[in-house]
Amino acid sequence: MFRLFSFLPLPVLRVLLGFVAFLLRVFGWRRAVVDAHLGRCLADRPKDVRDGIARDFYRYLGELGAETFHAPRILPAGLERRVRLENPEVVQAILDRGQRVMILSAHHCNWEWLLLRCSTAFHEPMVAAYKPASFGAADRALREMRSRFGATMVPAQQLVTHLLAQRGKARLLALLADQSPAAASEQQTWLTFFGQETAFFRGPGWIAAKMAYSVFFAAMHRERPGYYAVRFVPLAAAGQVADPDQLVAAYAHELEAQVRAHPAEYFWAYKRWKRAKRLYD
Repeated sequence: MFRLFSFLPLPVLRVLLGFVAFLLRVFGWRRAVVDAHLGRCLADRPKDVRDGIARDFYRYLGELGAETFHAPRILPAGLERRVRLENPEVVQAILDRGQRVMILSAHHCNWEWLLLRCSTAFHEPMVAAYKPASFGAADRALREMRSRFGATMVPAQQLVTHLLAQRGKARLLALLADQSPAAASEQQTWLTFFGQETAFFRGPGWIAAKMAYSVFFAAMHRERPGYYAVRFVPLAAAGQVADPDQLVAAYAHELEAQVRAHPAEYFWAYKRWKRAKRLYD
């Protein structure tokens, strides 16, 4: 199904997925989750404003779905035109010195196009961590799409093993770092995110500190339908070996600021606050 839809022109995909997104909103798919998250994260905004953000969120789901189905066919020139990197030189300069770079992103805007664009933008092969899909055919299709410009896709649970096996050769690393750790995970830290205690994986900070990665947050925003801009924000001073938790906290701070500025493009339907912090966490 994924491959079949990918052959359709992007304008046709926009119409089809836009209608699907409209139905999702009308029939209330995860609307309680969306409203609850907007209420707890953007409580400073009036209810009618939050309702407008929710409406725009569902509309954007249609755009995101269409763009994701189009990703297996989009060409590098099209990506360069549609995903504008404002300051790629700050990343390339570090790579040119023979050092390592980690790019952290989130489920905000089109993270699939962002991965593909970064795979073509720098003179260095990219390694990207991902969470395998539960359905085998879907997992294969997503891995093929994400690796089509040379990125090596590594399951998140195998990432450290892969990096150690590479013996320092993996110099450009990309991760989505806003997912919620399992309750039993020992690799988590609790941070203030949108004014509430929120669990984050410590892994990105630990890898960066132990393996000497310079860390950037990819602040992505939509300029207009189908077109994005990305600014790479350093999460630690040049040459500084930051504490792992400080790096993750800096990431959470930048992500919150970006979502507040562009709220409709955040994936509010994900159950981010599934549990509260326990006394011994």
